[in-house]
Amino acid sequence: MKVIRTTKIKITGSFKAENVIKNYIQALNWISPIVFNSKELNSNRLAKAYYPTLRSQFQLPSQLACSICKQITATYQVAKTNKKWILATFKNSTIPVVWKRDFNKSRKGITLWGETLSLYQRYIPMNRWKDSKLKKVNDKLYLILSYEKEVPEPKQTGCIVGVDSGIKRMLVASNSSNNSTFFFSGGKLNHLRQKIRLRRSSVQAVGTRSARRLLQRLAHRERAITEHLMHVASKALTRYSEKIGARVVVFEDLSNIREASLKKGKNLREKVCRWPYASLQFKAGYKLAEKGIETEIVDPAYTSQGCPRCGHIARENRVGLQFQCVACGHRGDADLNASENIRNRYILREQGFRRMGSVNTHEKSGSVVLEMISHSVICSGSQV
Repeated sequence: MKVIRTTKIKITGSFKAENVIKNYIQALNWISPIVFNSKELNSNRLAKAYYPTLRSQFQLPSQLACSICKQITATYQVAKTNKKWILATFKNSTIPVVWKRDFNKSRKGITLWGETLSLYQRYIPMNRWKDSKLKKVNDKLYLILSYEKEVPEPKQTGCIVGVDSGIKRMLVASNSSNNSTFFFSGGKLNHLRQKIRLRRSSVQAVGTRSARRLLQRLAHRERAITEHLMHVASKALTRYSEKIGARVVVFEDLSNIREASLKKGKNLREKVCRWPYASLQFKAGYKLAEKGIETEIVDPAYTSQGCPRCGHIARENRVGLQFQCVACGHRGDADLNASENIRNRYILREQGFRRMGSVNTHEKSGSVVLEMISHSVICSGSQV
């Protein structure tokens, strides 16, 4: 199975690239009022009318002149669909580059509009390259290289891994084949981000021009730290899943977590809104896919309050990081119990059951109510 991946590569040696990026942005802002007033959203007619001007006035390569017409019409198509017809302005220094036209491989190396580039990256994929992007960040040029990669088909056999995501503990996982568990703390991320935010608050009070520049650097630093630790955590989870022979890794569907936090206190709401759960799940998803491991999501309701043994749900079951069922007395780590409930919930769904209620119960009374829609019956903790 083939997939498209991207990687960011720093480049040097192209004196033409910076001028091309500058001219491309100027050309977009030049043609934007024309499309805004004429409401011409056909890129072919636009190219036929303004292609010679884009080439001569802005000194753009032929492919970029065509790309401008496509980009500007796509932008206004979105504005028309959203019923927000306003004049579009462009500042982002990112332009498309076409493989084997704008950039190519030769005996001398990688060329961009005829100039040989120097690439700075530990790993440069030699797979089949595709159309990519050229980006300028703080006077540095980067090639956002798109390439085709072969990944294995999803596994048909193996165990199920349930993953509980949190702020204090970034990832906690358990599996259906043995007692091996996985913990990845979020303490380092929370500590570093808190330090940066405290420094930003003190700098922000100064209000000078240099203070505003420092605030931008601190914001970039916080983003870089977060991205780095998301990659570290997702790689660690992938190694764990591959080691135990997993075929599916199950996450919680946390897409509505921010809306749910609006009723909470200010401190908790701030932590939840800054929680990068989606980035972590995305990074883990494509890393696991490269190992032939699928990812799934399940409803997260009451996974931290339900008992994985008897199914009883109560807020009193969990106290901090400790779990003790008030019905059956089962004890354990609260996050680890949540990961078991997440895993069990997926196993029940996969085996043809429709869950009524939370975990494996219909109500908090602890009664087990499952509507069977297939002939197979499983034990919720068994290997599948």
